[in-house]
Amino acid sequence: MKAMERLKRRGGILPLLLLWGKIKGRPLWRTPKSQHVQRWLLLAFASLSIAAFLSPALEVAPPTYKIGDAAVKDVRSDSDLLVRDKKATEKKREAAASRVLPVYDYDPSVLPEIEGVIHSIASLMRRYKAAETQMGEKGLKGEVEKILGFPLSPQEYQALKSRGALKSTVGLIAPLMKKGVVSNRELLFQEEGIVVRNIKTGEEEIRRDLSSLPDCGEAKGMIKKTLEGPQLKDIPAELKGVIFKVAHNLILPNLTFNRQETSRRREEARNHVKPVFFQIKRGEILLKKGERVTGEDILKLEALSEGWRKGGSALVMILGFIFLTCFFITAFYLFSTKNIKKVSLANKDILFFTLVLISSLGMARISVFVAEALAGAFPRFPLSSYYYFFPVVAGAMLIRIVLNSEVALVYSIFVSLLTGLLLKEGIFFPIFYFIGSIVGAHSVARCDQRFQPIKGGLLVALTYILLISFQGMITARIFEVEIFFDLLMGLAGGVVAGVVVVGLAPIVESVFGYTTDIKLLELANLDQPILKEMLMKAPGTYHHSMIVGNLVEAGAKAINVNPLLARVSAYYHDIGKTKKPQYFIENQRVGDNPHNKLTPSMSSLILVSHVKDGIELAKRYKLGSKIIDIIGQHHGTRLINYFYQKAKEHEDPGVQEVDERDFRYFGPKPQTKEAGLVMLADAVEAASRTLEDPTPARIQGLVQKITNDIFIDGQLEECELTLKDLHEIAKSFNVILNAAHHHRIEYPEAQQEEERQKNGGVGSKPAKEATGKARRGKENSRKDIKRLGVSRERVEHPPGR
Repeated sequence: MKAMERLKRRGGILPLLLLWGKIKGRPLWRTPKSQHVQRWLLLAFASLSIAAFLSPALEVAPPTYKIGDAAVKDVRSDSDLLVRDKKATEKKREAAASRVLPVYDYDPSVLPEIEGVIHSIASLMRRYKAAETQMGEKGLKGEVEKILGFPLSPQEYQALKSRGALKSTVGLIAPLMKKGVVSNRELLFQEEGIVVRNIKTGEEEIRRDLSSLPDCGEAKGMIKKTLEGPQLKDIPAELKGVIFKVAHNLILPNLTFNRQETSRRREEARNHVKPVFFQIKRGEILLKKGERVTGEDILKLEALSEGWRKGGSALVMILGFIFLTCFFITAFYLFSTKNIKKVSLANKDILFFTLVLISSLGMARISVFVAEALAGAFPRFPLSSYYYFFPVVAGAMLIRIVLNSEVALVYSIFVSLLTGLLLKEGIFFPIFYFIGSIVGAHSVARCDQRFQPIKGGLLVALTYILLISFQGMITARIFEVEIFFDLLMGLAGGVVAGVVVVGLAPIVESVFGYTTDIKLLELANLDQPILKEMLMKAPGTYHHSMIVGNLVEAGAKAINVNPLLARVSAYYHDIGKTKKPQYFIENQRVGDNPHNKLTPSMSSLILVSHVKDGIELAKRYKLGSKIIDIIGQHHGTRLINYFYQKAKEHEDPGVQEVDERDFRYFGPKPQTKEAGLVMLADAVEAASRTLEDPTPARIQGLVQKITNDIFIDGQLEECELTLKDLHEIAKSFNVILNAAHHHRIEYPEAQQEEERQKNGGVGSKPAKEATGKARRGKENSRKDIKRLGVSRERVEHPPGR
């Protein structure tokens, strides 16, 4: 037991992790002496445990059946599965192919070729215009027919020679060719549109309106209709005939169906279609006990087995999870300890953090099995609804109560990510648990009542309701029955988390020795045995501690640190004086000072020893590590100046010089703001008792002097108190000390009456002497005020009074 106590005092690993025992006097397992090794062992233990909870390789392989077999037990999917549906896939591919529009090649050179023919005829006619002989006319007609590719009657030839005939022909053909002319319009009736691809530039456009695309026959009919229309009624019939004949023979389709490219594109569309799958949700029952296995069931079971086999070897999977979690935890640990100020944890804290994290994951793992059973019994409600009930946030609330908000934030990130991986339900649950955890941790930031976690649980429940509602709005399921069941589970989950924290907090305090705000409230009760003992043995120290408690509480509120911890620490900071109360001036009677019989060095040792005695008493009464630390730090390494100067007066340099280190406290210096506050308040309260006339100005000067002395001595350099903090602390000290040392009103007449009664009803002279003494006292006080550099008005009307 003594060895275990020494292990605890060193901050070593608790028995929950280290198996400690003896067989024939020999330890079963010895803890590493190095704290660094212990820390990495804890991280390795956490990695192994988390990997064990997260690894799917630990799950049992699914059973194999044949069609017609009877299922011997319920078969449930342990993950989301997709079972390929061949018929639906083929149907979907055909639909995708049918949506591909046919490709038509547009040849932009057809119209220029027709225009070239017309322009060639016009140019030829201009060259033969001068040849009016009969031979020249025949030759011209022959050349024109050769260019056109068909014969012309003399009347047609003469009409074609008329002015504007060729130009009108081009004007009728060009608009149709620009829109596009197809070879067979019947093919277009089956399509919703076509892709027109320019064979010269490669540009493509989609045409949905196919009614404006004529084939060759329709184009010729449209030209004929135009010629017969009222707009061209003034044109002679011979000219109309030749124009129609030329257009009829020259017009060609310039939009051609490209069967090969269309087939290629449709095949490509088919190949791009992903297979259609049956969707099986995690936790869904694939087969019920006693049911006959069908072909569809076989497909589902094959998909389940395939997913299980894809994981490979179970050993490889476990090793992969171990390495992944180890890397994740190590990276997070190194970043947090190096970059976040308050994440500086002892091994005990790391052990507590690890146990809470592993317990939360283990509870989530077990709860998943319970939820699956409930989902099977009540299939109306989805499996994910039960996940809202898991009290994952309880761990973050516990961490915040016993450690601090920074560590609680780190824990919230850890537990939300890992629980999300465990549940395999997408991104929402990690976000859900993370927000719930930080809200729960914030709700117990000042846990000054045993049932404060219940209030925090209600706040978490409200947060859950909002988050579930938001998720329902995002997924358009806000008015479905399942959402109301989710809300009910979320409400219950928040309340249960608060109840769990209330039940676990006292156990954590007892096992790990933490000092929570709830524990501090119990210690603040003045009926505590050690405080009663101090009241009886050292009443002056008791009164001093109460005043210091008031001072540090006001100072803590001024600089926004824990006022409860500061006040309770102040109550107990001098409990070591109960061992030798007569050696401390506040407990001595007038003229009875045992230090007069001791050497300065011995007196110094006695004063210093009260810190060590206080730590021992605090451990005996289990006051907690925070209060024990402040007891050991409340004097820092300050110099016991009175006895040091006294020793210097009797120093004999030739024999032995006085070493200042022999008259200093052993330390350490204050490590927290609360410890620094207790040091300042302890010194200021003790010094304020030496003031003969404690006016506001003198109190203010004293507080400033004591604060400056402690600051210059370097006692506050390790506790993060800033100059602004010291200014606020001094202001709060002034208010408390002015209230404690306020002046009382003098009553001269009552004083005279009292003197007359003492002197048998005679003697106004004593009253006059008293009045004179009071007047002289006030004058002396004003002189002291002038020496301190404080105006009279400021003293008569001090701030905050």
